[in-house]
Amino acid sequence: MDQGDDELALHGLTLRGVACGGIRTSLMVPELGLMFDVGPRTSGQMRYDTILVSHGHQDHLGGLPYLVSQRHMVGAGSPQVHMPVEVIDPLRRIFEGWAEIEGFPCEVDLHGHAPGDSIPLRKGAARCVRSVHRVPSLAWIYERHTERLLPHLQGRPGPQLGAMRKAGETITETHVQPLLCVTGDTQSELFDREPLVRRCTVLVHEVTSWDDRRSVDQVRQWGHTHVDEMIERAERFEGEALVLVHRSPRHTRSEAERIVRERFPASVRDKVHVFGT
Repeated sequence: MDQGDDELALHGLTLRGVACGGIRTSLMVPELGLMFDVGPRTSGQMRYDTILVSHGHQDHLGGLPYLVSQRHMVGAGSPQVHMPVEVIDPLRRIFEGWAEIEGFPCEVDLHGHAPGDSIPLRKGAARCVRSVHRVPSLAWIYERHTERLLPHLQGRPGPQLGAMRKAGETITETHVQPLLCVTGDTQSELFDREPLVRRCTVLVHEVTSWDDRRSVDQVRQWGHTHVDEMIERAERFEGEALVLVHRSPRHTRSEAERIVRERFPASVRDKVHVFGT
């Protein structure tokens, strides 16, 4: 049951945590101060004040009550937890039940979101789009915001730019970079439907099944993606790193890495990474 933690450094981001299909998923990105999903028993979760949840299945959300309890015990308070709006009411009832069982209140800061919502964050924002799963689910996209000099001012001397700024003139514009997408559990329609997902610098996409022990149709029936579907689509990915997660325990990491080497198109093979021990 305990698959251990993994770490992957890509394009200025560190992906840290665990992503084992049906067991537990929790992905931490320290550079952004974000944790995606909160599967149980994952080291390092305590330090994250902002959690973005894809959906309500226990392997993605079941660790939250214990994490919140532990944070209150050490005086850290509740994290800000963002999730599909449909999950809010039943999750509040779960916390009320735990408060009754444990004999003390366990306050939690929950925020429900619908597709298209955006959350202001440090140096950017996180927006959500509807993913395709058996229950209400969201994929999260972190967009980095930077200020860039207006094109027609490129090459102007610094003192002149300083004087223009002091005079109240606008000399920069906000550049929005879709840096990271974490899909959570989803069928391949998300990849097909959302151009922004395909353009993210780093795309963390689930691939649960990696051979013919389960057919594409069987995998889709449970709201997941089969490796055959991703192989067909990989060349449409426009970013720099395609990270495949949520591998079923039926498949070893070495098997998955061999399939990447042997079956993914050569044009994108170097972009494809397997995450999870």
